[in-house]
Amino acid sequence: MIEPVDSMEITVIVDNVTDNLSSNPENVETELAGAWRRGMKWLSGKCLCCAAHGLSCLITVRIGDASHSLLFDTGPDEWVFERNTVRLGLDLGKVGAMVLSHGHWDHAAAMPRALQMITLANGGRPVPTYMHPEMFLSRAVKTPQGRMMPMEDIPSQEVLAGNGADLIVTKVEQSVLSKSFYVSGEIPRLTSFERGMPGQHRLGPDGEWELDELLVDERFVAVHIANKGLFVFTACSHAGLINVLTHARNRFPDLPIYGVLGGFHLSGATESIIPDTVEALEQFSLSLIAAAHCTGWRAMGALADRFKDRVVPSAVGKRFLL
Repeated sequence: MIEPVDSMEITVIVDNVTDNLSSNPENVETELAGAWRRGMKWLSGKCLCCAAHGLSCLITVRIGDASHSLLFDTGPDEWVFERNTVRLGLDLGKVGAMVLSHGHWDHAAAMPRALQMITLANGGRPVPTYMHPEMFLSRAVKTPQGRMMPMEDIPSQEVLAGNGADLIVTKVEQSVLSKSFYVSGEIPRLTSFERGMPGQHRLGPDGEWELDELLVDERFVAVHIANKGLFVFTACSHAGLINVLTHARNRFPDLPIYGVLGGFHLSGATESIIPDTVEALEQFSLSLIAAAHCTGWRAMGALADRFKDRVVPSAVGKRFLL
């Protein structure tokens, strides 16, 4: 179902924060350090990326002399994605597939531009793009005051196909790019405290808003790094971080889970489950916890207090070498 890779490189293209000053392990490079390595002559804002509410990662794995690259989400804005990709010096022509984690605008809105940039760089080859059929539903959040706030729809299948996507729309788990990447199916909801996204609704077939707090379209991506274990990418963890990691462990029971990167969605209405999440996370004995995007500062503090140096927060432009 999944083949081990020799090494993996993660470049964070879009994230909520920028951070070039905090200390990092030797195998994690900040945005500025990367710019200096690529030939930056002096410190300047003209070379920096833009933080934005969303997430996008370029994941490249290497097996011997071969490599495979997968784009995991694209973030909320075409301008941000393009600016950051150019300023990070990324070659999108090497992207062999794209995965959308779930149907929210802050992860999907830049997909058309990402596809254009990939196909312009790869000679026009279509890009296998993996999506769940329920990602395309119209969604909204009901505020505590009872107001329904619609979300921007993600790009349609017609728009994506017209910009170079070879769409694979399915609920079924997949092994992609020579079985170097695992794309999960739907994530079972097992914990008692992880209850999805409070207040989210979707537009039903009768044109009325109906409760949709579970977001069953959310999936994760996993990579097996040889001599380390499984590394999990969870963009927003609406299914619950513990549910995500539990499903990964159940699918690959012979592999330890080495690390996780993504938004843990422990902010706002879900801050109340921070203690339960931190406690339950202990069972996985993770070596790297790269909290990102929607994790929230309260959860970040709780994680760092419990897991110390194993917590290496994500930030736009960071590069993880594993």
